[in-house]
Amino acid sequence: MPPSFPAAPPARFTRSKLAGWRSDAARLAGDLLRSVSPKAADEVLDLRSALLDPEISPQRLLRTFLAAKTQLEQEHYLLFFRLRRVLEPNLGLQLGQGDTSKIQSIDFRSRSLPQLLRRARQECFEHDLSLARPEDAAVAVIWRLAPAVEA
Repeated sequence: MPPSFPAAPPARFTRSKLAGWRSDAARLAGDLLRSVSPKAADEVLDLRSALLDPEISPQRLLRTFLAAKTQLEQEHYLLFFRLRRVLEPNLGLQLGQGDTSKIQSIDFRSRSLPQLLRRARQECFEHDLSLARPEDAAVAVIWRLAPAVEA
């Protein structure tokens, strides 16, 4: 008797569940993939995969984008500019917690996520007299618009 295998789970990456801006960004990453060297393809594949993953956290998506941008922006400035323009209105930083929290735009000039978060914590510390040190500042990367469409 042949062995029986369990049914394969449904695919995680379904384009229909993504918000329009994520599909646009994934398309731009696909354009970028066609123009990079094979050596640089891993960074772009990681970015495209992150954009197509409906369950990815905003922090992980931003980390993946910044890593690809750091490696490839010199050669492909225009495509990264276009990607940044799609991501800017959809990602933000939440400074603080509760009623006193403030949402601000992300500075895409940062080279890495730790650098970006360090700057945001320092800014929060400088404006909030109740904080004893910058590390006490609550900073989170958030979605400003829905990352996926409800099915």
